[in-house]
Amino acid sequence: MAEVRLEGVTKYYGRKKAVENVSFLCKEGEFVSILGPTGAGKTTILKLIAGIEEVTAGQVFFNGRDITHLPPQERNVSMAFETYNLYPHMSVYDNIAFPLRAPRWGLKLSPAEERQKVEEITGFLGIKELLERLPQQLSGGQKQRVSLARALVRRAEVYLLDEPIAHLDARLKFTTRSLLKEFAEKYGATIIYVTHDYREALALSDRVIVLGRGRIEQEGTPKEIYYSPASDFVGRLVGEPPMNLLDGEVEEKGGAYWVHLGGETKVRVPETLVPSLKKAVYTEKGREGVRLGIRSEFVQVERHPIAEYSFPLTVYAVVREAENVLLTFLVRDNTFLYARVERGRLPDCKVGEKLWVGFDPDNLFFFPRTVKLKS
Repeated sequence: MAEVRLEGVTKYYGRKKAVENVSFLCKEGEFVSILGPTGAGKTTILKLIAGIEEVTAGQVFFNGRDITHLPPQERNVSMAFETYNLYPHMSVYDNIAFPLRAPRWGLKLSPAEERQKVEEITGFLGIKELLERLPQQLSGGQKQRVSLARALVRRAEVYLLDEPIAHLDARLKFTTRSLLKEFAEKYGATIIYVTHDYREALALSDRVIVLGRGRIEQEGTPKEIYYSPASDFVGRLVGEPPMNLLDGEVEEKGGAYWVHLGGETKVRVPETLVPSLKKAVYTEKGREGVRLGIRSEFVQVERHPIAEYSFPLTVYAVVREAENVLLTFLVRDNTFLYARVERGRLPDCKVGEKLWVGFDPDNLFFFPRTVKLKS
């Protein structure tokens, strides 16, 4: 297995910059996910690592060796795409065995050894019964698992997986996700995994790289990405509902700082967060504003005032989940606040009811504005 390092990698398609100055390290045996929306440059990065696309600037290293200009066949990587790319005239068995027979890898397996490897990976992924079928006899989910099996059957230095389970139903997605994690741990595989689904990234990865507009927005553990987003972009991308992002006016009274969100809604800024607040302040129409962020589970809700700095809001919507209740409050026109509370803690909570809301100061963030908030 290889350690993969990118240094200042940039990619242009004509005048369009797809990837800008991307640097990161994927250690040997590490599972790293690249998370981002469509068009962020995720697949381009995989193609640059694989050698399918030429780097415009920067370098790619495997185990400290510069492979930036090596052709794909000399990189010993295995790649699975969101599209299946199966050979229609070959059986499932032959499609999966194809990499084992490629002369450039010099494996020279006996028929028995080849079958053992194919049956091992197909048994692992639960598709062993499909070996004699042709691709046109498979469902979309089955084709995707066959494509994944073909990528994993050969021991490569690096596995590059591009949305490899995107077309599976929810149950198969969960199962295959668990199997991928097990595969990584069992074989000590170096895996770089591309996804737009934050759940996959957080569940599978040792580390997550969040990509936006071709640039790295944040890199960290799943816990860091979720609980300590570096920007409003990351907070908005990760979570369901996404992080609450509220724009407000900054007020200072007697050395204390507040964020006025409209009406009676004011949030006291803890003294420890004042430096963070000041870094994020913007000026608009002669007034100082700031973007406040807090996840729904850290919004406190009661039927009575909470300590000194809570404020009343009217319930706009109630969604009852298996273990929690998701409450939506209308802060002002087209600005909503989401709060997730345990079921049973606010029994018979109804739309139109006025409740007291407070923010956990240990999980409050202030961001410069980088994304446009949708109403």
